[in-house]
Amino acid sequence: MKTLFKILCLVLCICTSAKLMGQSVVPYVSLDTIVQTQDTLDWSLVLYAPHNCQAHFTLTKPDSLDNTRALSVAGAFTAAGLKDVVGDFVVDGVLKENTKDKETGFCLMYGDTIIIDSLVDSGLIAKNRAIQEHGCYFQQMLLLKGGDTVECRIFRKQKPTFRRCLAIIHNRGVVIESVSRMTFEDFANAVKRIGVKDAIYLDMGTWSEGFVRHQDKSIETIGHLRQNTKYQTNWIEYVYKAPKTLPKRIKRPTNVRKINDSKKKVSLGVK
Repeated sequence: MKTLFKILCLVLCICTSAKLMGQSVVPYVSLDTIVQTQDTLDWSLVLYAPHNCQAHFTLTKPDSLDNTRALSVAGAFTAAGLKDVVGDFVVDGVLKENTKDKETGFCLMYGDTIIIDSLVDSGLIAKNRAIQEHGCYFQQMLLLKGGDTVECRIFRKQKPTFRRCLAIIHNRGVVIESVSRMTFEDFANAVKRIGVKDAIYLDMGTWSEGFVRHQDKSIETIGHLRQNTKYQTNWIEYVYKAPKTLPKRIKRPTNVRKINDSKKKVSLGVK
């Protein structure tokens, strides 16, 4: 009986360990720092999480000398002719449709909201919302949906290269980049292991040039392979929010109080 009990305990421990191996190694990622490294069992990832910013999709290359920009990375794929964006996109409420090329996922941005989801499930609704809210929308390959990896139908050869994605962590859009060359599948699993549920791929490979502004305001150029950056057609930029201005306090005339006091004295005298 004791032997059977020990066997059952051993089986339970093995099953529990196997289950934990399939879950996130780092269930909680702190976003206190703008740039940080997260290690999984096999890979290292760099996370870029600018503070007090809003994400924006743009067709104009962000300037690192512009102090209002905190982060810039390539966004959607560039089409074969090197002059257009792959898939439909919306910039500040203006729609540009591309019926030839579609992707598996989308990213919707407006205000402080960033939504990543399947193109089939809610792509049309998200596109209309971007127009209504004067926001942004673009299409890309879905990397993770609800914590599950999504099959890649483009990079079938699975050649290892540097990878990058936009992920939702604590309701914030965070850019994640691989430290070393990885296959698409390995990258998706590594992002999943740090607790990410929803993520969309970003153009990378030889189009990877970008920049990040550190807390001391210094600029760091990011991206390993940059030879095709000159052909990039679109970017994701993080723009600092404008500081809130308090309404001006209206000064009360100094003689109002005196007038009221004199009236009060007069009324008291009559009584």
